[in-house]
Amino acid sequence: MNLSQWLFAHLFEITGYILAILFIPRVLLEKRHPGATIAWVLIIGFVPYVGIPLYLLIGGKRIQRVSHRKDWMMSYDTVSPPSIFQKLPEESERIARLLMKSGLFPPSEANSLRIIDDGVEAYTTLFDIIGGAKESVEVATFILGPDEVGRSLVRLLSEKAREGLEVRLLLDALGSMRTSGRFTDPLREAGGKVGVFLPILPVRRRWSANLRNHRKMTIVDGNKAFVGGMNIAREYMGPSPYEGRWKDVSLLITGSGASHVRRIFYQDWVFSTEEPINPGTKCQCAFSTDRYGNGILQVVGDGPDVPDRPLYSGVLAALNRAKESIWVVTPYFVPDDALLESLALSARMGADVRLILPERSNHPLVDLAGHSYIDGLVRAGVRLYYYQPGMLHAKLITIDQKLAVVGSANMDIRSFQLNFEIASFLYDRESVEKVTQVIHSIIRQCREVAMREIERKGRLRAFSEDICRVFSPLF
Repeated sequence: MNLSQWLFAHLFEITGYILAILFIPRVLLEKRHPGATIAWVLIIGFVPYVGIPLYLLIGGKRIQRVSHRKDWMMSYDTVSPPSIFQKLPEESERIARLLMKSGLFPPSEANSLRIIDDGVEAYTTLFDIIGGAKESVEVATFILGPDEVGRSLVRLLSEKAREGLEVRLLLDALGSMRTSGRFTDPLREAGGKVGVFLPILPVRRRWSANLRNHRKMTIVDGNKAFVGGMNIAREYMGPSPYEGRWKDVSLLITGSGASHVRRIFYQDWVFSTEEPINPGTKCQCAFSTDRYGNGILQVVGDGPDVPDRPLYSGVLAALNRAKESIWVVTPYFVPDDALLESLALSARMGADVRLILPERSNHPLVDLAGHSYIDGLVRAGVRLYYYQPGMLHAKLITIDQKLAVVGSANMDIRSFQLNFEIASFLYDRESVEKVTQVIHSIIRQCREVAMREIERKGRLRAFSEDICRVFSPLF
């Protein structure tokens, strides 16, 4: 090595250290989750020329900037008739009031709720309600597949737009990267509107490679909402059975809850497109229990623009107040310490705590990170189940058979800290029983994992899981 090469190598090394010294305090001052802080400090400190560009691309918290630009822009009521709270068990009432203190919707009655856990039924239901639309259709999805399901949706929405209905399609820039352009041109040409949520490259003022809209919601005529975990692609739904289809669950809300979902859609739409819409005037619908039913639910829209992170708070509070049972179905399990300890402590106190995961998900590194949490939970008495037929993508929680949560959020740090998510807290006994029956049907297709299987884990496997656990906040 000659002198110039030696000087360049040392200059390169010194520059890396200087950059690390500059960026590490910035990470520490962001007051993010401790696991995320440690992961970013490690990768920036040890490999700054990889860590710093990665941090600039996906690591910026940007919560304050997003919050300032993405106001709720709606003045919905946060007062529910006292009669609704009188119908809730005491613990559910506490959860509902906690969510309201974060500025969210109150519980709503006058709802008919239908749980859908089959891809063919989901496709038929979604396309039937869109086909029957009389005034408007609003669709938001993380993934619009470049397949026959995605094409069918664009074709149907185009038909409704040509009929004179207001049609809006909102796609996440990352999840629908392949379909947000020419793929949806037929809808634009028919008079419908297509929006893109936070482009991933800095080609315009509002962009982010890290903050994603993970919500899945379709609203028809302001009184029907199709929400849950299913994206609009062949892996999730279709007109006929498909060998590679994932197990997932969605919820069809007919009634007052649909108007709350619609307001969340308009919040995202106005932020993404800057189209001047007053959501309050678009969401005025009259609902009665005589017409729509007696289902009671609370719609929770959560994301980096909501300071109190109500979805996380509501789930954590419900777990901590559980007395008899906690059943959790999630495709990805990367909890923080509080969630982990809540599950373990409830199991130690004698509650029936069950965790249902896919045997293997579509993200192997996330699986490794998630499995590092399993040992302690099983030792504490948590019953662990692995789903066998294929990929399990459902996101379900039931507490004491009195409260259920159905939504788009996984039980992981990304969903609770970075993604924009939507969930429905179900409070009436009939709806909770429907969710419980779905979980029972999933468990029947699982194998229960015994402690002796976990104890046979090899050292290399355990080490790999621990490494992935450290860096899991980056996934």
